[in-house]
Amino acid sequence: MKKFIIIILAVFLLLVGVVIAWSTITFHSFSFDDAAIAQDEKTLGYYLDTYDRSRDAFRKATDDIKKKFANAKSLTLAVPSNISEGLTVDVLYIPQHKKQKRLLVLSSGVHGVEGFVGSAIQRMFIDDFITVDLLNSMGVLIIHGMNPYGFKHYRRVTENNIDLNRNCDTDVALYATKNEGYPRVYQLINPAEPVDLSSFGNRFFHLKAINQILRASMRTLRQAILQGQYEYPEGLYFGGKQAEAQVKLVSKELGPILRQYPVVLNIDLHTGYGERGVLHLFPNPIEDRNIKEKVENVFKGYSIEWGDTGSFYTTTGDFSTFLGKLMPEGTYLPMTFEYGTMNSHTTLGAIKSLHVTILENQGHHFGYASKSDEVRVKANFLEMYYPTSPAWRMKVMEDTRKLLKSSLDNFKNM
Repeated sequence: MKKFIIIILAVFLLLVGVVIAWSTITFHSFSFDDAAIAQDEKTLGYYLDTYDRSRDAFRKATDDIKKKFANAKSLTLAVPSNISEGLTVDVLYIPQHKKQKRLLVLSSGVHGVEGFVGSAIQRMFIDDFITVDLLNSMGVLIIHGMNPYGFKHYRRVTENNIDLNRNCDTDVALYATKNEGYPRVYQLINPAEPVDLSSFGNRFFHLKAINQILRASMRTLRQAILQGQYEYPEGLYFGGKQAEAQVKLVSKELGPILRQYPVVLNIDLHTGYGERGVLHLFPNPIEDRNIKEKVENVFKGYSIEWGDTGSFYTTTGDFSTFLGKLMPEGTYLPMTFEYGTMNSHTTLGAIKSLHVTILENQGHHFGYASKSDEVRVKANFLEMYYPTSPAWRMKVMEDTRKLLKSSLDNFKNM
């Protein structure tokens, strides 16, 4: 009996220690050596802190390009809103010189709050990569801020609580998709009450999540949550009941441009998932072996996460796959650049990032127990997708420059 009591006490103390450690984790725990990365004002200057500033900077860059290249065009796709006026998806298109053979599509802001990094990269690309030599080899189509509501209001989803990267398809059957695993985790990830960070449920959230993992597996849990769902409008990763307005606009306005080119490469820019400070190549699986080989040739020398790791998950209705469906003929090469922020490829990082996401969605729908809870939740959410670390921001730019130089050289020869 005495031995049993000692064991129970030891387990209790262990749990208390885990709870204390969990509650004191900060985003800086998921970091690398900031001092080892050189910084410069020009590069960091690409990062802006509001949707309006980012869009204005993109429009200025677009205007400058139009002065250099007479055939460059800009498009403004107005996205209707009941909350904010003047929301737009902004587009720069420069046709390939002489013969339209290859097209690069560089898209950002599908998950609104991720648009800050995406916008910065797109403007760096305009400054550093768009040259006569590049345009002799390929056309360029840049899609800025696909989800302007989420971009402006620091949310991942649209005004209708729709995850735009689960909402895109040319087939309306998408919206009848059943995610069989989602109901099993619904209660865990969609609490229907005001956010109270001091509550028992929040302090012990990691234990509830670990219990779910033990009953299934981390990969099963990740897939059930992140795949996308079409039944619960207030829930996380809701894909909607129909295509959002900007999806329809892209189909109508940009589909004809895509169909002019026999070969199209899309790079869709995202932040959040994966190892902090690492640029992950993270496309949905490609069944066509010929297309898969072409993608691997474009990104030769870099590791592509095709789904052979335990941290992998697939999605339904993603934007990059959708663009390919707008050009039924020709060769379409999809790729997602994912810039990791919280080590979410690990169990601890995945649980922490899931908790941050849950709290933001819960607070949006049901409010907060206190103003301090609201401030902390929103700050943590923004930090997860738009880290304040100058070193993280510099590394993102440096790694992207290197990868783009290599991959676009390969794409030129395709």
